[in-house]
Amino acid sequence: GRIGVAGFSAYAASKHAVVGLTRSLALELGPRGIRVNAVCPGWIRTEAALRSLTAMAQEQGRSEAEVEREILARQAVPEMLTPADIAGVFLFLASLESRSLTGQCLVASHGEVMA
Repeated sequence: GRIGVAGFSAYAASKHAVVGLTRSLALELGPRGIRVNAVCPGWIRTEAALRSLTAMAQEQGRSEAEVEREILARQAVPEMLTPADIAGVFLFLASLESRSLTGQCLVASHGEVMA
């Protein structure tokens, strides 16, 4: 929900909706002591992501390795995230250390999105 992606309009729209919902619910539920945050991950090495990578490569007439290299080149840390990387973000949000955060959309993308 932080960037647009050509060819993924419905997906991007649904993610942008989550950002708005997160912010609205934080305002609605904050007075009850309930925090609401979202995680906006980058590419995570999952079966679904690898299927998307394959589809993108086929649509573009390129190899999967070439498309992956191009994706990773847009990141400050050029490696695919793992499910464990994202689990750590959720563990932080569930901890007392994040008690001052609400209405936030934490971007975990190895630096692909920095705004």
